[in-house]
Amino acid sequence: MELLIVNNTSPFVNDIVSMIKDLGMSFKCKLYSEIITDELSSYRAVILSGRRNYNKETNIKNNKIIEYCNRSDIPLLGICYGAEMINLFFGGSLIKMKNTIHGFVKITSINNNIFLPNESSIYVYQSHRYAIFRLSSDLELLCSSSDSKHEVFKHKKRNIFGVQFHPEKSGIEGKYILYNFLELANRCD
Repeated sequence: MELLIVNNTSPFVNDIVSMIKDLGMSFKCKLYSEIITDELSSYRAVILSGRRNYNKETNIKNNKIIEYCNRSDIPLLGICYGAEMINLFFGGSLIKMKNTIHGFVKITSINNNIFLPNESSIYVYQSHRYAIFRLSSDLELLCSSSDSKHEVFKHKKRNIFGVQFHPEKSGIEGKYILYNFLELANRCD
């Protein structure tokens, strides 16, 4: 079984593909509009990319993917927009930021987790104009930053994760985060 990367028209999707290739995982990358929900069971795990512009169809398709992964217990990682959609799906909320964030920011772990040991920090690349305002009660906060309180989270009962930043643009630290997600997906198979 392989990984599915959902291309939500992120300008960074090629960077996700490149990192996953470097990590040696078998994968397919498909545009969100090409995804057939019933075929998701043939994948070991799913990554939802960021997106470039608002598109109602993208939101609808991502909600269906999240619903399927949640119901079928397929590991899921949402990156930037993907994380925002996971939070919204479970009842959280977003806020439009006063300024779009572009650049590196320091995130610090709140709890020991698969991405970062307790109270450790790394620098990651951000590029977004929305932030998670209220984290769903179904989700647990794992990492924060001075720019965004909810940088990394996980579902309390499922292998569903969200990162507000772009690990694919965050160098070796970002690759480590993707590696740990893939290792978790391999253990769930």
